[in-house]
Amino acid sequence: MRQNAIEQFEIKPAKGLTEGVTVSEEKTSVEVIFFCKEHKECRLLLYRDQKLLKRIKMFSRKEAGAPDLFGVRLCGEGIVGELQGCEYVFEAEKQIFQDPYMRASEGRNRFGNKGRLRGKFDFSEFDWSGEHRKTIAFEDMILYQCHLRGFTKHNSSGVKAPGTFSGFCEKLGYLEKLGINTVIFLPLYDFNERMEKQNGKINYWGYSGDACYFAPKASYASNPDNAVFECKEMIKKMHKKGMNVFLDMHFDKCSPQFMIRCLRYYVTEYHVDGFLINTAVVSETWLHEDPILRQVKILGAGFATPEKVAGKKTFAVFNEEYQTIARRYLKSDEGQVAGFYEAFCKDDESCARVHYITQKNGFTLRDLVSYDVKHNEANGEKNQDGTEYNYSWNCGQEGASRKKTVLQMRKKQTKNALVMLLLGLPSPMLLAGDEFGQTQRGNNNAYCQDNATTWLNWNLLKKNEELFHFVQKLITFRKSHILYHRQEVMTGMDTKGVGAPAVSAHGIEPWEADFSYYSRDLGILFYGTYYEGNSVYMMFNLHWESHTFFFPVIEKDKQWKCIVDTECGENEENVVQKKYKMAPRSIAVFECVDTCPAGSKMRGQDKHPVKPEKA
Repeated sequence: MRQNAIEQFEIKPAKGLTEGVTVSEEKTSVEVIFFCKEHKECRLLLYRDQKLLKRIKMFSRKEAGAPDLFGVRLCGEGIVGELQGCEYVFEAEKQIFQDPYMRASEGRNRFGNKGRLRGKFDFSEFDWSGEHRKTIAFEDMILYQCHLRGFTKHNSSGVKAPGTFSGFCEKLGYLEKLGINTVIFLPLYDFNERMEKQNGKINYWGYSGDACYFAPKASYASNPDNAVFECKEMIKKMHKKGMNVFLDMHFDKCSPQFMIRCLRYYVTEYHVDGFLINTAVVSETWLHEDPILRQVKILGAGFATPEKVAGKKTFAVFNEEYQTIARRYLKSDEGQVAGFYEAFCKDDESCARVHYITQKNGFTLRDLVSYDVKHNEANGEKNQDGTEYNYSWNCGQEGASRKKTVLQMRKKQTKNALVMLLLGLPSPMLLAGDEFGQTQRGNNNAYCQDNATTWLNWNLLKKNEELFHFVQKLITFRKSHILYHRQEVMTGMDTKGVGAPAVSAHGIEPWEADFSYYSRDLGILFYGTYYEGNSVYMMFNLHWESHTFFFPVIEKDKQWKCIVDTECGENEENVVQKKYKMAPRSIAVFECVDTCPAGSKMRGQDKHPVKPEKA
């Protein structure tokens, strides 16, 4: 806006009551409304290129019963074009206030740098044509938790614009190859990363109450002036790849109206598919009753009365329950078999579940098998921050090691954890970098580490290529097997009268589960009759001694084929008979396959197999 251009436009009282910036349908007027609590007057300050253009007195809406709600309407042909890109703040009694509804921001253009924050007018329209957006059911999701900046900021990422929306787009082919179809981003809105009260430490994760919730983070854009476009372009490209996008929204001291309006805004303006929310702050009732938000996916710690929408689950439990159980069973703690079995096979009628073993808060998967205790000294809090309860095991040596036995055990334990994560019934969430051995060197609370500690080191992808392919294989199996795309809830009851339930627990001997305190052995059968596919049998031997497991005989004209054995790959894809020797601390997965030549049996002939018996 030219300095004298504002004089050409009429300044009138606002007509509406909606806070923030609103443009008329004809684009001939722009309303700006701000709630300036307990103040009697307020001014709108307009800037262009950091230079003050004009102070505009705003009008109180006392006639509408809101004396401290102030508004102004700028009218005239070309007003939208003139205001586009201008910055603004509010002034009352020599105090400066920000618009909590600003849709674009100015002043935090470089991550970690101190700047003067202002709102920025953005009336740009985005072309969503060719997006091909699709909704992915929870049963079909492979989730991936990711920090947008840290994903490509390391110089090993090889992208043109590291740490940005466009840099992330350059890695979409990688995620597609891995098999990821849903990404959960840590906060993408413009939070204040500078923690001035903590000696200027950096809030890397973004969980800050000082945030512009409606504005994408300018420093996450390759061109900070274009953050809105770049964020939308990234989401569009992800949708074109068949992916869904979830945002982690950490509301702090916000009103219900503000939070619901914000979530709706990201659904309608950014085409976001779901959210991770704090259910202690955002009520599920609000979400149930909102015509837009009830259609999107919601992740939260727990829900009292989740409801399906059009027969589909829209709520999913997302908490640390499974993480704790799986970690304790992985490290061979006593008394874990029964709890692990129940959690691994959990299947609810109206609410989905998302399982993870690692997430942004805590050890990475590599650190989980490399450290017994946290090492957070770099955070500057004398290692007093972060949880003491990691339920980890270093496999014989703390931290980095060259010992062959230690490295071999860590490799196997990593694979064990991945099977526990990716092949359970609930939807799995992988922490970014776990697929190639990302480490934070024992830091389990890296909230303030904007450096190589948290940035993904892509050199590890080549170094740990075998691990990447193992993750890829598990995801491929999950995506291709009908068990994980079932239409009916899997229960421990014989609801079809075929002699066995949909899911059942076993021990070394079939049909004899051992849930005793010192047991560490478990067999799990998913019976194919219930989902019209091949049965799956999993053997878990988390004991430090080898054990021979016997298979249940469920379909006499079929045989068990080994799909995965975390001890080694030499038996994989081989057909095995009656029993299988499990190495110490290992997991194996088998599929009951037809032994007759292809085409010799009609499809579906095995829907009524003989009743199960011991091998």
